[in-house]
Amino acid sequence: MSEYVLEMKNISKVFPGVKALDQVSFNLKAGEIHCLIGENGAGKSTLIKCLGGQHTPSEGEIYINGKKVDIVNAKVSRENGIGVIYQEFNLVPLFTIAENIYLGREYKKNGLIDRAGMFRDADEILKSLGQEHISSKTRVYELSTSQQQMIEISKAVSTNSKIIVFDEPTAVLTQKETELLFKIIAQLKAQGVGIIYITHRLDEVLELADRITGLRDGKITSTVDNGPDVTKDDLVAMMVGRKLEAYYPQRVVTPSEEVVFEAKNFSLKGTFSDVNMKLHKGEILGICGLVGAGRTETMKSIFGVLPHDSGEVYVDGKKVEHISPHELIKHGMVLLPEDRKNEGLSLMQTAAINLCIPNYDQISKNGLVNSKMRSEFIDKYFNMLMVKPALPGRLAVNFSGGNQQKIIIAKWLARNPHILVMDEPTRGIDVNAKAEIYNIMNDLTHQGMSIVMVSSEMAELMGVCDRIMVMYEGKFVDEFTRDEFDEQNLAKAQSGIVVHTA
Repeated sequence: MSEYVLEMKNISKVFPGVKALDQVSFNLKAGEIHCLIGENGAGKSTLIKCLGGQHTPSEGEIYINGKKVDIVNAKVSRENGIGVIYQEFNLVPLFTIAENIYLGREYKKNGLIDRAGMFRDADEILKSLGQEHISSKTRVYELSTSQQQMIEISKAVSTNSKIIVFDEPTAVLTQKETELLFKIIAQLKAQGVGIIYITHRLDEVLELADRITGLRDGKITSTVDNGPDVTKDDLVAMMVGRKLEAYYPQRVVTPSEEVVFEAKNFSLKGTFSDVNMKLHKGEILGICGLVGAGRTETMKSIFGVLPHDSGEVYVDGKKVEHISPHELIKHGMVLLPEDRKNEGLSLMQTAAINLCIPNYDQISKNGLVNSKMRSEFIDKYFNMLMVKPALPGRLAVNFSGGNQQKIIIAKWLARNPHILVMDEPTRGIDVNAKAEIYNIMNDLTHQGMSIVMVSSEMAELMGVCDRIMVMYEGKFVDEFTRDEFDEQNLAKAQSGIVVHTA
């Protein structure tokens, strides 16, 4: 019997014009956590989709417990004890938890679906995962994101999966939810389940992994045993082929005293209250706070996406009379939303169409799109933001997370704004793409733009921003200038412990 529960040997996958995987060999032991790391576009998702039955390898072989298997679809993958928990959940919102767990393999009794049996067993699975407070009769649309993730884990457990893949599982979880997930992963590991764990969060890799494999440009760079000598720099080198000594750009811009944006006494009952903030020309202002503090809701309300009960917004000293996205864009302010896939892009349209949607006035003559102007416009912004690959005709869904973010930035830069609000601009993208986004932000402030950056990553805010404002339970409770940045004090403020007292 093989020492590996899974062996993927010399896997290659070719798409039209792109070799996504090139002779990749990867293995997994029972009761092991094997972390797979790499930049967006390195081939991680393609490899996992070959394992999960969404893609068929162009070359190579897959062995489960030493036996060769041909995984031609998701059903075959599940039948071979493989459970894949993707970033985008595969759940039916209107179905109950039990119906989702047993979808396609419903219990039958006397020729009818045995819902009572499904509810009973689903409740037992939920209990085993520490979710006994949730009834399996609950419909999925009523669940939080973290609870939906638990349902995906429940699906894998219900099939007695011996191999479970977690793809960026903590991207939308709170700290407490992450801790619970890690306990469940430890429990699965103790039961002999082999776990493939994919994440951009290097702290998680160092905490969880038994082994670590790096992917770059569709090829394995190296596989190492995790230990005290493995550092974040080592992991970065495995992913990008070099150490990122200059991870954050040198901030040489000195924001002026000129206030380009101001919110006064802005409130939305039950969400945030008495928000007062100012943004100076050339400044990168960071907004931080724990999940639920009201950061995203505040920015959306200021931009007019969400309503507000009271308060005023000023741009360049002038009051915005009718707060709406259309009005704020006219005043030179744009918002890059937190949820880029659902709110920032039309994923099933091409990158070119996404870029052009808010900018048809720039590529038209006499009300008709001018093909030469359109082509020049697209080339200009693809080159400016270094979108890769430079294929504007490709669907947005097929670009990496970092390049999707660049497309969103490009389409709004084309509106020539001078205030840019970026909500979690680097969430779910790799370290190299993050560094590119930071440099873009730095360059924009050199050109006189002012930026509000909402982020959950403390190190990112401290590395990029000139000033950080902290939210707690819907209010700004503290503020720090660059020379005051201190991770411990920022963490205190996020927990409601005010560092600066009047």
